[in-house]
Amino acid sequence: MQLQFIRSQQRLYTMDDRGLVINNYDCRSAFVPGYNESGQPRESLPNGKYWCKAEIGDFGAPYGTFYITTHDYRARDIHGGGSGLANPYAPYQGWVPTLGCLRMQNADGIEVSNWIIANGNNILLEVVD
Repeated sequence: MQLQFIRSQQRLYTMDDRGLVINNYDCRSAFVPGYNESGQPRESLPNGKYWCKAEIGDFGAPYGTFYITTHDYRARDIHGGGSGLANPYAPYQGWVPTLGCLRMQNADGIEVSNWIIANGNNILLEVVD
């Protein structure tokens, strides 16, 4: 089992052990330009491979109702929500850029999180262009 985010498609795919697609979801990599608190330029989660763990709950308006940790060294993860949206906890809350994370709709992220948890809560994510 694994996840794949294809940046050019802005899609996240759940895949079985043979690499066949189980499902796919809107997932956005738009980020707010600028610099982080360490003075580094903001950028989206870089291409590469990450081991992910998922949680479901209330993570605050910026993050919504699920959180998928990629273990990226700058904490660029996958979450829902969105500060400034009318209802960042809604199942389909809308889109606003992040500070470098990938964003999904809450309902889709909960579905993916449940899938990650059901499959051992340690799933490989590959990020590609």
